[in-house]
Amino acid sequence: MMLMARYVQPESYGKLSLFTTMISLLSIFICLNTNGMIGVKFFTSAKVVIQRFLNVILMTSLFVYLLLLTGMLLLKSQFEVWTGLDTAFQFCAISICLLQLFNTVLLDIWRLEEKVGRYGVFSMLTVLSNLILTILFVVLLKLDWYGRVYAQLLTCLCFSVVALVILVRKGYFKRILPLKKDFVEGYKFGIPLIPHSTSFWLRQGLDRYIINSFFVQSAVGFFSFAYNFANIIQIIGFAFNASYSVNIYKTLATADTDSVRRLRRNCRYLVGVYFLLTLAVCLSASLLIPLAFPKYNNCIVYLFPLCGGAMFQCFYLVYVNILFFYKKTRTLMYITFSCSVLHCILSFFLTRYGVIYTSYISLVSNMLIFVGVYGYARRVLQRMFV
Repeated sequence: MMLMARYVQPESYGKLSLFTTMISLLSIFICLNTNGMIGVKFFTSAKVVIQRFLNVILMTSLFVYLLLLTGMLLLKSQFEVWTGLDTAFQFCAISICLLQLFNTVLLDIWRLEEKVGRYGVFSMLTVLSNLILTILFVVLLKLDWYGRVYAQLLTCLCFSVVALVILVRKGYFKRILPLKKDFVEGYKFGIPLIPHSTSFWLRQGLDRYIINSFFVQSAVGFFSFAYNFANIIQIIGFAFNASYSVNIYKTLATADTDSVRRLRRNCRYLVGVYFLLTLAVCLSASLLIPLAFPKYNNCIVYLFPLCGGAMFQCFYLVYVNILFFYKKTRTLMYITFSCSVLHCILSFFLTRYGVIYTSYISLVSNMLIFVGVYGYARRVLQRMFV
C-alpha cells in the first residue's frame, strides 16, 4: 500500500483504502468466527469432527456471502453511499473475503500441525504474487487503484483453489454433513467474539468512512497514508506478541512471587522498547515523506497522534495476555468494545471539524483501552499472588 503512493493520487489512494477497509470489516462476519473452532478441536477430537466443523465453516460462509450479495443488490444505491464504492468493487470485496477463508483455514491447519516450512512458503508466495501482479497492473499497465484490486482478487482466486485442493487431498474437506450440535457449538463459540473483533475495526476502519462522508476522498488518502506508518509499529508489536505470549503463559502456569516480579519487569522493558520504536518511526516518517512522497506532505500532521495510538495498542498487547491466561475475556470485551463505541461517537461528532480530530481520537481511545487493561491485569495478578 505504501509503495503504491508513488503511482496513484491521494484521491485514488483514498478509494483503495475504503476498499481495503470494507474487506477488513466483512472478514469479521464472513464465517461468524467459527474458524476458531479448528484450533479448539484439533488436539482433542477425531479427524471426522474436524471435517464436520470445516463444513460448518464452509456452509456458514456461503450463506453469509449470499446474504451480503442479496443485500448489496437490493440496496444498491444505499450501499454505494455507505461504502463509497461502485457495486462491482463491493462484489470484489465480498468475494475476496470468501476466497481468503480457504487460505486462512489451510494456514491454521499447517500452524497446528507445526508445518512451519509449508506455512512460510505458502504465505511468502501469496505476498509475492500479490506484489508482482500489483506492479504489473498499477505500475506497468497504469490501471490506477483498480490494478491493486485486480491483483488482490486474482491472487486470492488462484491460491484459494490451491488451498482447497490441498485440504481435499489431506482429507479435511469431505462430503460429511455436520450435526446440529456442531452448528450450535460453532456459533456459541464464534458469535460472542464478534463484538471483540469488531472493536478493533471500529477504531481503525470506521474512521475512513466517516472522513469520506464529510470530506473529499483525497482526505481519506492522506489519513490512510499516515496510518501506514502507525501500522509498521502495530505489525512489529503483533509479531513480537505472537512469540512472547508463549513465554508469558509458561511463566504464569508455574508462577511464584519471584517469577511474577520478573514478568512485570520485562513488561516494563517492553513498554520502553515500544516507546523508542514509536519515536523512531514517527521521526523517520516526518523526514521521509517530503523526500520520497511529496504529494502526501499534508499527512505529516497526522503522524504523531496515529503513531501514538499504535504505541498504546502495543502497550495493550504487553498486558492483555495476562487476561487471556486467566480467562478474563468478558471484562476485556467490555473494556475494548465500550472504548471503541466512545471512539465512534467522538469521531462522528468531531471529524466534521477536521481530520486532525479523528487522529487524536484514535490516540485517546487506544490510551483508554491500555489503561483499562493494564489496571485490570495488575489487579488480577495481585489477587493471584497476594
